[in-house]
Amino acid sequence: MKKHVKLLLFIFSFTLFFFQTIPVLAASPKLTCKELSLLPGETFTLRVQNTSKTVKWTSGKKKVATVNAYGEVTAVAPGKATITAKVGKKKYKCVVTVQDTVDVIVFAGQSNMTGVGDASQALKLTPGAGYAYNYITNRENFSVLKEPFGYKQDDGYFMNADYCRGSMVTAFVNKYYEQTKTPVIAVPASCVGSGSVSWKEFRYKGVIERLNAAIEVAEAKNLNVGHVYMVWMQGENDAFADMKASTHKKNLTKMYSKIKKKTPVEQCMVISIANYTRGKSMAKKFKRIQKAQKDLCKSNKNFTMLTTKATQLSDSYFQEDGIHIIQKGLNTIGRYAGKAAGKYANSH
Repeated sequence: MKKHVKLLLFIFSFTLFFFQTIPVLAASPKLTCKELSLLPGETFTLRVQNTSKTVKWTSGKKKVATVNAYGEVTAVAPGKATITAKVGKKKYKCVVTVQDTVDVIVFAGQSNMTGVGDASQALKLTPGAGYAYNYITNRENFSVLKEPFGYKQDDGYFMNADYCRGSMVTAFVNKYYEQTKTPVIAVPASCVGSGSVSWKEFRYKGVIERLNAAIEVAEAKNLNVGHVYMVWMQGENDAFADMKASTHKKNLTKMYSKIKKKTPVEQCMVISIANYTRGKSMAKKFKRIQKAQKDLCKSNKNFTMLTTKATQLSDSYFQEDGIHIIQKGLNTIGRYAGKAAGKYANSH
C-alpha cells in the first residue's frame, strides 16, 4: 500500500513540475484592423495590440490619409493609403480606403422598422460600412451609425420616443457593405403605430425632406451619391385595421409615387411583416397584408421584395405582445435584407 502511495505522490509531483516548466507563449502583436474604409475628414485610431513597445506610425500616401504619433488616421482625399506601424524591426500594415461614393438609404415604416429591440445586443458595425443622418440633432453632418438607430429624431412626421431601442439597420448595413463595398448613409424615417393611410396622406413628406437633405449634405462634402433606396417595413397597423389588400397596395403605390417625384429614389425595397400567432382571426389579416405586399412587388417594377424572413421566425423571437420582434430577430432580418439589397444594387 505504501509503495502505491509513494508512486502516486511521485507522479503528481512530476506532473506538477512538468506543467509549471512549460513556457506560456505571449500573444503576438497585431493591428486592430488590416483594412479600413473612411470618408474624407473622418478619423479612426489604430492600435497595435499585445505590445508595450514604442510604435512608429507612417502613411504611404499622405495626400490620401495621414496618421499621427498615436495611431490616429485622418482621411484626406479619395484613394488608398497604407498605414504602417513599426514595432522594433517588425512592421504591421493597414490599407485605408478613403471613399468618394456613398449610397443613401432611407429606412421607413412602423415599430419593427423603428426597432423595439435592445441596442446592447445589436451587431457591431463593420468599420466604415455605415453612417447615420440624424436630421433633427445633427443636420449638417453624418455620424458613425450606432444603435439605437434614429433615437431622438422625432418630429411632426415621425414619432417613436422610447420605442426606439435597437433596430435591424446595423445588421442590414453590414451585409449591404459586404456585397457592394460602398458605405451607406442611413436615414431614419419610421413611426410607431402608423398605418399606410397616414403615409400616403402626409408622412411621405417627411421622407422627402430627410432624404433630400441627406443628399445635399453628401454633395456639400464632395461625395458622389450612388444608389438611393427606400427600405420599407410596415403593415401590422393595416392588418389590425382590417384593411383590404387592394387598399394597402394602392396606399403604398401612391405614397411611393409622391416620394419618387420629389427625390432621386430608385426603388422601394420591402421587408415583409411577420406572422401573428395570438389569434387565428388576426393571423388571417396579417397573411392578407403579406400577400398584398408580395403581389405588389411582382406587379409593380418600383417595388422589390427583399426578404420574407420575418414570416419564418418562431414565437421565441417576439416580445410578449406577439408583434414586436426582439433584437435577435431584428439582427437576422437585417442580415437577410441587407444581403438582398446589396445584390440588387450590384446588378442595377
